[in-house]
Amino acid sequence: MAGDCIWTNPEMGQKQKNHSILTDHILKTPDKPLYHYTSRDVFWKIMDGESMLARHIKFSNDYHENEIGSHKITAAVDQVAKVQLTVANALPFMVCFCENADLLSQWRGYANEGIALEFDFSKGLYGLKEGFSTAHCYTVMNTGLEGDFLSGVDNNKNVFMGAIVSPYGVIYTDGKSDPDEPVLSLVNKIKEASLDDIQQMSASMIPYIKNDKFCEEAEYRLIFDMNQLAAGEYRCLLGEKYVNLDVGGVRKPNIRIKFSNQFKAANEKKLTVYYVDKDLDSTMRHFKEKCKEEKITINLIKKPRQYKMSSEEILISEGISQEKVCYLLRRMLPDNGYKVWCDGHLPIRRIIVGPSKDAEFMKNSIGEYIKTKYWAEDIQVELSNIPLRT
Repeated sequence: MAGDCIWTNPEMGQKQKNHSILTDHILKTPDKPLYHYTSRDVFWKIMDGESMLARHIKFSNDYHENEIGSHKITAAVDQVAKVQLTVANALPFMVCFCENADLLSQWRGYANEGIALEFDFSKGLYGLKEGFSTAHCYTVMNTGLEGDFLSGVDNNKNVFMGAIVSPYGVIYTDGKSDPDEPVLSLVNKIKEASLDDIQQMSASMIPYIKNDKFCEEAEYRLIFDMNQLAAGEYRCLLGEKYVNLDVGGVRKPNIRIKFSNQFKAANEKKLTVYYVDKDLDSTMRHFKEKCKEEKITINLIKKPRQYKMSSEEILISEGISQEKVCYLLRRMLPDNGYKVWCDGHLPIRRIIVGPSKDAEFMKNSIGEYIKTKYWAEDIQVELSNIPLRT
């Protein structure tokens, strides 16, 4: 399939500008694990499909905030930069995360008797300056190149759309339309930019505006704009990529995303294994020899400074033989609590079972399930500390 794909770089300059404005610390990037709360049914779908649904922001529980954000940013740009903002017809889809691992309001609002998933976005293996893994739509293939936004179409008219993205912390403001200090401060950081840059960067900020009544959530949002992911001539095919879910009689549009570089996973023969602990030097040398015997080529990198790794963690890059390499490594590691993470899969590090009568059974069920997925075996499963109210 990769050989049939015709790659293009739609409006490349604009995509890079939108990307850089968010990564230049104008919006907050996560420096700690983030948590996604969900129901049990959705949890199993996430694990089975190794993917998540991102919902169109206009159909989220907080859909009105996108309108407030648009009004606030537009007014702030006019007040600070003396520019009339033209808000493009964006198609933003989002997945939401929280800084708190065990928050009662989150259990009640989004995961009653459900699950919280701990995500670690700090250990990407593609050399990104931000250190994040690649995330992209379900139908996406991309090259994994730094800062690269790509789209294409194969001979069967399948659209591939992808972007290197990160979750960013929302900006909490009051629920009024007039711009307040957080928004004015945000726009102040870009007021000296060119007119085109102000337009593009301001529009990119809108999905990150949230009512301060929800500030305890310390929310982060992973945003995908379908118009930015697809070249203009292929935009007519975007509708075919939506997952429309019936919620109370309302069809709500979603897109499916994966944390993967599908091209690399299907074609890369040489894998890279990253580790930190010097006590593993001898083990890793033997491991490399064993891989050689199995006709698998690996590259060992010790103490990669650009990745936030603990001494107990080992990372394996994407590639054709990743599963076999993972099993070989686990068999050779000493029993000292080492955890092996495989890039190109959901970056889940912990699963927390919410307050419920059968929480212990659910924990045991998940524990048995993750043994069947090589990339998930080292995920920690535990119970919420919040007591069940009966």
